[in-house]
Amino acid sequence: MAHGAYLHDLRFWKNRRFITSTFIFAVVASLCVFVLLPTFYLISFTLTRWTEVYADVFANPLIGDENWMQILRYLSFSLRLSIVAVALDFLFGIPLAYFLARKQFLGKSLLEDIITLSLVIPTSGFGVATLLTWTGVSGLGVLLGRGVVEASYVVPIVNVPFLMLLVHVALTFPYVVRTLQGKLENLEPIFAQASRTLGASAFTTFRKIIFPLSIPALFSGGVLAFARSLGETGATMVVASIHTTAPMAIVRWVSEFKLATASFLGFLLIIFATIAILLVDVFVQRIGAFKTPKSNTLARIGHQVLRTEKVLSGKLRWLKDIASLAAVLTIVILPIIVVLTSVGAYWSLDPDTGKYQGSVLYQLFGPPNYFSSLMSATLTSVLVAVISTYIAACIAIPSVYLIKRYRAGGTLRHLLRIPLIVPSSALGLSVLLLWGPSGLNLATPGIWLIVLTHIVFSVPVVMEPTIAVYEGSGISMYEGVARTLGATPYDAVETISIPMLKRGILAGVILSFTRSLGETGATFLVMGSDVTVPPLVVNMVESLAIPAALFASAYLIALSLILLLLFRIVVRK
Repeated sequence: MAHGAYLHDLRFWKNRRFITSTFIFAVVASLCVFVLLPTFYLISFTLTRWTEVYADVFANPLIGDENWMQILRYLSFSLRLSIVAVALDFLFGIPLAYFLARKQFLGKSLLEDIITLSLVIPTSGFGVATLLTWTGVSGLGVLLGRGVVEASYVVPIVNVPFLMLLVHVALTFPYVVRTLQGKLENLEPIFAQASRTLGASAFTTFRKIIFPLSIPALFSGGVLAFARSLGETGATMVVASIHTTAPMAIVRWVSEFKLATASFLGFLLIIFATIAILLVDVFVQRIGAFKTPKSNTLARIGHQVLRTEKVLSGKLRWLKDIASLAAVLTIVILPIIVVLTSVGAYWSLDPDTGKYQGSVLYQLFGPPNYFSSLMSATLTSVLVAVISTYIAACIAIPSVYLIKRYRAGGTLRHLLRIPLIVPSSALGLSVLLLWGPSGLNLATPGIWLIVLTHIVFSVPVVMEPTIAVYEGSGISMYEGVARTLGATPYDAVETISIPMLKRGILAGVILSFTRSLGETGATFLVMGSDVTVPPLVVNMVESLAIPAALFASAYLIALSLILLLLFRIVVRK
């Protein structure tokens, strides 16, 4: 009897180890095949075909190293644009994050939703809204009878296009605000209270206490904003005018079948993004509070700074809050209002010429028949978003367990963050070269290649909110109690873990669905004839079908608002 019980227990533990090993293998294999391999394949493609790449980029028989010169120009321009955008993110985002973290006021949830809106809104639609707001007579130009700025206007000193800078700031500042806000809300208030008790002003307390403690969050939010700006494609293509960024160059070169040059530029963008996030992760883990060196000169400067901060904390303390709120209203809310109202203005007649041919109705239902294209693109967009989000959730949920319960989980989590910041056009090219005719030839440009592309960034989008809920829920303790009461591992996960993680999973699913619905840059490279809505909006603008583009942009914005409302309801529940 004892021997039989021993054999039974031995078989049980062997079966359990086999199931665990199979589970780990399946999760890791899924992550490698669907997420990591497509993300980094462009690197191996470039290195293994270096002879071809070198000949095309550096020693082209017709144009010499002109492709390399263009790559340098596009990279330099993209880096300059991203750096200026992140600097403005810090300028307006830091006060706004402090305001949201420290103040309770009516409409706070609405303001947080407005800030989050630019993370979920399809960028091509937002690009149309920004273009119309600043260059058309129906936007701010209604006050002047003409556009406020030319589409090609360049900001002096920093030498970047004004409209590009606006859309990049609008699409990146939420990373700084929400990351810093979360850090400030978790800081112990006793430090700030002690500083204020000792007579320090609000500005001095922020500079000497709160800011040093928030440096890791600032760097994390800053690198996410920088990478997002570096890879932005959809809105940038709409407002680009005569200017070209590195992601736009990749899309153009692929359409011209210059794969070697496009792959080398994508390779450089992936390397930049990977190095940036790894350096920030190391920095965040090791950084401590800043220590200010002391000297007589610094002491005199410090006294002057303290007097200035005292004045600012008294008479001008609300200036920073008003300036930050005004920036949000100007670059996010105003364009959305303009594009929604412009649809009504263009609905039956062109308000400038009075002709029916320039109306929304004509371009949607007349000979151009853009309504049919929009409905077809909507079906494709929704189908892609549903399939990619479902597959991503099936991969992300077990990945959370792997990350939180095994020693190598931290490294795996760092790797899975990289697809979030890899420029989308580089990601699309990498997927095209891996799964498409030039690689494994398992899929041709079309709906399934779009799905494979969207899965890459959807997995970490679902995973991150789920991990956040996992870390604050004590799931391991509850599962341990269930196991002591005789529950199997599967029963414990099904009846305890999944219900407790439901909020994080649903939040991640909604964010993933919205991100997939609005993706432009990567989709351009892999869609073939299966066009989704965001690229269709860009095509409308390039075809000068502005009324149809206005309607499609308003359509996308309305859909994003509904999804954002659904996200808010899920989070609250």
